[in-house]
Amino acid sequence: RTIMIQAILFDRDGVIINSEKTNVFSAVQAFGDLGIVISEKDKEYIVGKHTLDYVEYFEKKYSFPLDMFLKIQKENYYKLFSSVEFFENTIKLIKRLKLKGYKIALTTSSHLDSTKTVFEKANLGEVFDVVVTFEDCKKRKPDPYPYLITAKKLGIKSSECLVIEDSVIGLESAKNAKMKCVVIPNEYTKKQDFTKADFIVKYPNEIEDILNNKNI
Repeated sequence: RTIMIQAILFDRDGVIINSEKTNVFSAVQAFGDLGIVISEKDKEYIVGKHTLDYVEYFEKKYSFPLDMFLKIQKENYYKLFSSVEFFENTIKLIKRLKLKGYKIALTTSSHLDSTKTVFEKANLGEVFDVVVTFEDCKKRKPDPYPYLITAKKLGIKSSECLVIEDSVIGLESAKNAKMKCVVIPNEYTKKQDFTKADFIVKYPNEIEDILNNKNI
């Protein structure tokens, strides 16, 4: 039985804005300020995660004052975030899909204040029917909770949602929520294992081709 997709749920970091770099660099700089040089593998661990979800891993590995790290990392993040680049083709896609009548949602582990900044800069304020951020979630990706709560707020079944992600953590969250998922890998996530993805694309406009094929 073919399920008609009613809603498209977008991740934020790495999909709408090129902020995986901001996530990683803000942590690298904060650790550097505390005299710790982290490995390439450590950097990969940060990708796609909220700060509170990766610090536990680092606390087991290195000795550092957590409060100081969180303060420095946050300051670094917002400095870098002010000049973050947008994925313009994704923004255009979001607006086209809205015009086609799809419900559009944003599901992110990032905070509401920085998300509002993104909306202002990208002129996306009126586009999203539902926005779910860090503040809305008791559990974060890869738990299905963020996507399940998004579907609930939309009033749509999980099977009628298509998720757009860039990381394996987001993909697992979507699949755990029993949703279809398209992955657009970027320079920070391209080495991750996306075998669970329903589709892997290089460019956002390929998503329209997927939606036009009714056997999704």
